[in-house]
Amino acid sequence: MSLLALLNLSLSATDWGVIAIYSVAMIGLGVYFSRAATKSADGFLIGERSLPWWVIGFANVSGYSDCGGGWVWLFFVGGFMYLNQIAWIAWPIWMPLVGVFWAKMWRRSGLVTTGELIEFRYSGKAAAAFRGFYGLYACFGWATVFLGYGTAMLSEMLAPLLGWSPLTVIIVFGAIGTAYTVLGGLLGAAYIDIPQFAIFFTAALAVWFFGVQDFGSYQAILDKAMTQRGADFWQVLPPSSGTNSYVDPMTLMALCIVGLFLAGSPCAGEGWTAQRCLAAKDERHAVLGQMLNCVLTLVVRMIPLLPLGMLAIALYPAADVKNSTILLPDGSTAGSISVWSQLVIKYADRVPGFGGILIAAVVAGYMCTVGTMLQWGSSFVVNDFYRRHIRPDAPEKEHIIVARVTMVVMMIMATALALGISDIGPWVFFINAAMIAPALPLAWLRWFWSRFNLWGELFGLVISVPLSSFVWFTLDGKSCPTWQPTLLLLGIGLVGSIVISLLTPPESAETLRNFYLKVRPHGAWSSVRNKLAAEGLIDLSQQRRELRWDLVASVCGIVFCFTITYAFFMAVVLKWQSAAGLAIAAVISGFAFFLSWLRSAQTAALADEKAGVNRFVAPTQSFELELPT
Repeated sequence: MSLLALLNLSLSATDWGVIAIYSVAMIGLGVYFSRAATKSADGFLIGERSLPWWVIGFANVSGYSDCGGGWVWLFFVGGFMYLNQIAWIAWPIWMPLVGVFWAKMWRRSGLVTTGELIEFRYSGKAAAAFRGFYGLYACFGWATVFLGYGTAMLSEMLAPLLGWSPLTVIIVFGAIGTAYTVLGGLLGAAYIDIPQFAIFFTAALAVWFFGVQDFGSYQAILDKAMTQRGADFWQVLPPSSGTNSYVDPMTLMALCIVGLFLAGSPCAGEGWTAQRCLAAKDERHAVLGQMLNCVLTLVVRMIPLLPLGMLAIALYPAADVKNSTILLPDGSTAGSISVWSQLVIKYADRVPGFGGILIAAVVAGYMCTVGTMLQWGSSFVVNDFYRRHIRPDAPEKEHIIVARVTMVVMMIMATALALGISDIGPWVFFINAAMIAPALPLAWLRWFWSRFNLWGELFGLVISVPLSSFVWFTLDGKSCPTWQPTLLLLGIGLVGSIVISLLTPPESAETLRNFYLKVRPHGAWSSVRNKLAAEGLIDLSQQRRELRWDLVASVCGIVFCFTITYAFFMAVVLKWQSAAGLAIAAVISGFAFFLSWLRSAQTAALADEKAGVNRFVAPTQSFELELPT
C-alpha cells in the first residue's frame, strides 16, 4: 500500500488559515528586515556584524534542526545509540572546541566568508584563483547538497499529509523560504530563525502533551515503549553491547576522533556557525553565542523530541527487526520515516487549528534550513567569486542582486536533487559526517600549523565530496561498520594534505606574519611568533597563559556537553539518580568552562591592549533589534 493511501490528514478551513497566516508572516518579516539588510552588500551577507550572542545561539540551533520529525524517526529506528552515532558523541566534542578556539579566531579575522580565508591565510595568484573556485564549490557542492537533503526530508514527511506531490510541496514552501531569505539576507535568516524555532518546539511539546493525556502519564508511555523493544535497544551510554551495534568500540573511537576535527566541517564549525561568528558584534558575542548553541543544540531542542520518539515507539510497533517499517492500528504497514506524520494525523484534531500549526511546524523547521543554506551559499558566490573576480567595482546593489539570483538557482538545483533521492536513510550519516571527512583535518592544519600551504588545502577540499561519494555509494561504504569508511576518508585527507604541503613551497613570510598578528592562533607557529616577540609586537608569556586557559576551558566544555547530554538522556528514561549525578557534574564543569573562558578572554584583552587593538567595538551600522533587557 502506498504511503499516500495510508496517511490522510483532513485540514479544516481554520487549519489552512493558520498555514496562510504563518506563510504571510514569514514573508512580512523578510520585508521588514530587507530595509536594514540592503544598505550594503556586507549588510546583506553578514548583517554589518551586528548579531548579538542570543541570536547567534538560536540561529545556529535552528540551522541544525528540522521540525523534529527527522530526530523522532532516528530515535524510533535506533534509540539513544543511533543518536550517539549520528551526532551525540562527536558534537559534544566539536561544539565547545569551536567556542573556545575557532569562534574568536573567525571574529578576529574580520572576514566576510570562510572562503575569504584562503587569500588571507595563503598568498599569490593561485590563492586568489582558488578562492574563486572555492566560492562556487562551497555554494553548489556543499550548501546546495545540504539544502537538497533537507528538501527531500520535507517532501517525505509533508507530501503524504497534504495529499500533494513532492514537487508541489517543494515549490510552495520552498518559494516562501526563498522569498523571505531573498528579501532579508543574513539579518532576516538569523532573526526569523527564532520564531521558527519557537513554532516547531512548541508544536512538538503540544503533541507530546496530548500523548501523555491519552496514556495517563509519561511513565505509562515509557512502560509501553519498553515492552516494544529489547533491553539492548534502550542502552544510553556507549559503547554498544549485545544486539545494539550502532556504536561498537571502534566506532566510538572513530566518532571521538571525528569530533576533534568537526570544527572544519561545513555542516558544523566551518559552515553557517562560522558565518554567524563573523557576523557577531564582537569576539565575546561570537564565543557566548556558540556556548548558548551548545546547550540549545544538545539538549533544549530535544526536550520534546525524545519523549515524542518514546510515544511513537509505544504507539506503533516495529514490523521488522531493523525498525524500518511500522505496524499501524488497522494492521497495515508503512515506512518508519512516516512515524512523525502518523503522530501528526493522530493528534491534529485535538484543538481547532492545531493541524495547521503542526504543518506550520514542519515547514518552520524546513525554512530554517532553507534560509540558512541559501544565505550561506550565496555569500560565497558574491564575496569570493563575483565581487573578487568578476565585478569588484560594481555597485553594492548589484552584488545584492547577484546574491538573490544565486539563491533562486540554488533552490532550483536543490529541488532537482531532492526529487532524485529515493531513500533518505543512507544520506543521513553521509551528509552529517562522511561527505566532508577528507576536508576535516583542514580545520587544524590551516589554523595551527604555519607550514601548511594552499596546495594542501586544495587537496583536502577538492577530493572531499567526490571521494566520499565514491567510497560511500559506489564502494558501498554505507554497508560497512561506520568506523571503516569514516577513518579511511579522514586518513586520506589528513595524510594527503600534510604530504602535499611538505612537497610544495611554504607561504610567504609576510602573509604568515599578517595572518598571525590579526588572529594570534595557537599551535606550531614558533618561527613567526618568535620574530614578532623579538620586535615587541606580542608577549609570549601572555599567549602561553591564554593557551593554558583555553585548554582548561576545552576540557571543561567537553565534560559539560557530555554530562548535560547524558543527564537529559537518563531523564528521558526516568533514571533520576543517574540524571541527577550527571546534572551536578554538568553544573560544576559548566561553571568551570565559563570561568576558564573568562580568564582566557581577559588575557587576550591584555594582548590586544598592548598591540593597540580594540576588538570590542560597535558595528559601523547599528540595527534596531538589540539585546533584550
